[in-house]
Amino acid sequence: MSRITTWAHTKLFLLLTLAPLALVQHAFAYIAKGDHWTLNRHVVMHLSLGGSSPLVDGFTSFNQSAADALKIWNGYLAHLKFVPQEASSLPPGNSDSDNSVFFTDSIYGEAFGNRTLAVSLISTRDKVITETDVLFNNAFTWNSYRGVLQGSPEDLHRVALHEFGHVLGLDHPDEGGQRVTAIMNSIISNTDSLQQDDIAGAQSLYSSGPAYLNSVATSGLVNLSTRAFVGTGDNVLIGGFIIQGSQAATVVLRAIGNSLAARGVDSPLTDPQLELRNSNGTLLGQNDDWIDGADAVTIASYGLDPSNSRESALLRSLNPGEYTTIVKAFDNGDGDLTGTGLVELYDLHTTAGRPGNISARGQVLTGNDVMIAGFIIGGSQPKEVVIRGLGPSLTSEGIAQALPDPTIEVHDAAGNLILANDDWEADANAGRVRDAGLAPKEVREAALYANLKAGSYTAVLRGFENSTGIGLVEVYDLTPAP
Repeated sequence: MSRITTWAHTKLFLLLTLAPLALVQHAFAYIAKGDHWTLNRHVVMHLSLGGSSPLVDGFTSFNQSAADALKIWNGYLAHLKFVPQEASSLPPGNSDSDNSVFFTDSIYGEAFGNRTLAVSLISTRDKVITETDVLFNNAFTWNSYRGVLQGSPEDLHRVALHEFGHVLGLDHPDEGGQRVTAIMNSIISNTDSLQQDDIAGAQSLYSSGPAYLNSVATSGLVNLSTRAFVGTGDNVLIGGFIIQGSQAATVVLRAIGNSLAARGVDSPLTDPQLELRNSNGTLLGQNDDWIDGADAVTIASYGLDPSNSRESALLRSLNPGEYTTIVKAFDNGDGDLTGTGLVELYDLHTTAGRPGNISARGQVLTGNDVMIAGFIIGGSQPKEVVIRGLGPSLTSEGIAQALPDPTIEVHDAAGNLILANDDWEADANAGRVRDAGLAPKEVREAALYANLKAGSYTAVLRGFENSTGIGLVEVYDLTPAP
C-alpha cells in the first residue's frame, strides 16, 4: 500500500492565512494517519540532493541542510532514529524498500501537481511503514534559509522538516479543519521550525516503547559475515557456524541484499530470504522481510535492524552445536533470483556461550564478486585463528564446479593486506595449521595461521589467475571456549 503527500505552494492563499493563524491560541491538532515505523528502528535516509556552494544559512550543500532537518526531528523521537546518509551513492528507485531524498523533474515519470514543491511517497504494510521517498521539484529554485519566506528561492530546510514529518507518519492538520501554527500545515508559510503541535504529533507515535539494548563485547569472534554472489540451486550462499562452550548463545542472523548498492555493489540480491538449520538439517527459523518477524522490535533495539525492509533477520538462542544458514532470493515471480548477498552473525553476549567458527560456501567469481568473509575480534587481547579457502576437496561432497585453485588474503580494517596464501603447505606457519587439525585435504587449497590483535578483518577468497567456481571460506577460533 502506498500513499502520496505533497506540500502545495500557493502564495495568494498564504497571504490570506498568515495573519489569522498568528492570532489563534495553540491547541494540539496534529493528524497521525496511524502508519508508523517499527519501534526503535534506525531509518536510513539516502540523501542525494547535491549542491556544493554555500547556502544562505551557512550549510555547504542541500544534503547537509536535509541532514540537519532529520537531526532536529531526532531530538524529539524516543523510539525511532533517523540516520542520514549524505551524498549517498544509492540510485533512487520506486518500490525498492530504500528511503531516498532527491531532486527530480517528475514523480517517477508522473507530473508534479500544480505548484507542488515536494512529494513524499510512503509505502506501508499493515500500518507499518516500509519505505519512503521524498522528491523535491526541480522546477523551483532552491536555497536554505530561515525567517520570512522569500518565495524564490524556496527554502529547502523548512520543506524538508515538513516532508520528514510525513515520513514519520504525520499528515496536514489544516486539511483536517484545524487552525494551528505547524510546520505540518499543507501551505508553506513563514514558520521555519518545528512547533509544539508537530512535536506532539511525532511523540504520539514514538514516545513509548521498549528500551534500546546493547551487547557487551567480549574476547572472541564477535561479528562474522560473508559476502558472495548468490545464485540458485547449489549456488545459493550457505553459511555455517559453531556455538562453542556449555551454554546457549543468543545471536542475530541477517541476510543483506539491496542496501549493498549504497556500498558500490552493482547487482545486489534484491529480496534475500534467510533459513537457519541445525546439524540434522531441521529448519529452526526462516525469514523473508525482517519487519514481519516476531523479534523485529528487539532486533531494532540492538541496532541490528537492516536498513532495507526487504532484507532478512532472525534472533535465536542456540545451544552448543553446529548450525547452517542459507541465503537465497525470495521468488516473487519476477525472475530476479540472483545477485550479491551478505550473510551476517552477531553475538549478543547474553551468556558465556559464543560462536567460535564460521564458514560460507558459494560462488567465487571475479572483481567485486569474489567471496569476502568479515570478522571482528573483540576484547583487548590477541586471538589465534586459522583461515582456510577450500575448493578442490568440495568435489568429494558432490560439487561439480568447485573452485580449482583457491587463494586467501587477509586485510585489516584499513584495507591493508597483512597475510596471503595460495597453497597451504607453502606457508611459513603450515605446521601450526596441521597441529590444529585443520590441514586442507588438497595441496592447492589455502590456509593461514594468524595471531591477530583485537579489531576488524576481512578474508578474501578468490581463484588463482581469476579462476571461478564454488568455494568455501572458513575462520576458526583456536582459543578453547569456556
